[in-house]
Amino acid sequence: MNYILSKSEMESAFVAISSDFQVYGAVERDGDVIFDRVAGFDQVSEERSRYAPKEFLMKRNENVLILNVESKKAVFGIKSCDLKGFYLMDKQIFGKDPFYTQKREKTLFANFVCSEPCSGGFCSSFGGPVLDQYDLQILREGEKFHVMVSEKYDRYFREFKKETGTFYVDFSNRFNSKLEPLPVEGIEKRIKWNSELWKEYASACISCGACNFECPTCYCFDLYDDGNERKKEWDSCILSGFTSSSAGNIRKGLDERLRQRFYHKFVYFKKSKDTYLCTGCNRCVEDCPVGIDIKEVITYDYNGE
Repeated sequence: MNYILSKSEMESAFVAISSDFQVYGAVERDGDVIFDRVAGFDQVSEERSRYAPKEFLMKRNENVLILNVESKKAVFGIKSCDLKGFYLMDKQIFGKDPFYTQKREKTLFANFVCSEPCSGGFCSSFGGPVLDQYDLQILREGEKFHVMVSEKYDRYFREFKKETGTFYVDFSNRFNSKLEPLPVEGIEKRIKWNSELWKEYASACISCGACNFECPTCYCFDLYDDGNERKKEWDSCILSGFTSSSAGNIRKGLDERLRQRFYHKFVYFKKSKDTYLCTGCNRCVEDCPVGIDIKEVITYDYNGE
């Protein structure tokens, strides 16, 4: 259901949600935007967070021998590119990983739709910024808040004015005219296994793993014993030991590991889940110390090599 709220009404809805959830929001601290507990809607920043907020669902490091009972959380201020990442991870993890699944079921995400394209971002290439799947989707227009609410959380907004018309369709058309989608469709057929691009990237890459750790869709982990605990820890396909086993490493070359990263996003996930494993947030580009750009993988002329 779609609603249109004033600032005071948005605050009232926030208070009602706060009575049922621990509420977190994007907040500006020391020049960065991070997530922390918030007491009011006006404390939530509309800027994109420095890091993808996937720690709400996947802790960087946790003991998997104990499944603790999680509290209900509401997270305000994540961006559409981050929320889209959760729905993509759902396809692979939800219902299989009890730690992720419990957190996912108990977390309400309120995504703030960007009113203008961000620098470097390419969310329009992957169905953004207005999403088809959401809990609570908010777009601010001056002192008005256009709100899209899923059936699960509609009870918090029923007293407010319903919005009719084509506001979100018109907004998406205007946004996409400013941020023309990249030619991503069909990349799984154009991309080449033996492309020179992987060697070019490998000559510059320093295997820091930042591209994976900042990504809202990367979910790979390592599992190891630590005393009486069995730890699950974020891992990166770029790191040299990622596929190591007692039989050796099947991807010894950095070019092979880089190829794996892009093939997972644009080929393997597309074939298995019928969608691409990217949301266009551009964090991997922003945090890459050597300037590797995932957008080039999409637009590269593989036949022209």
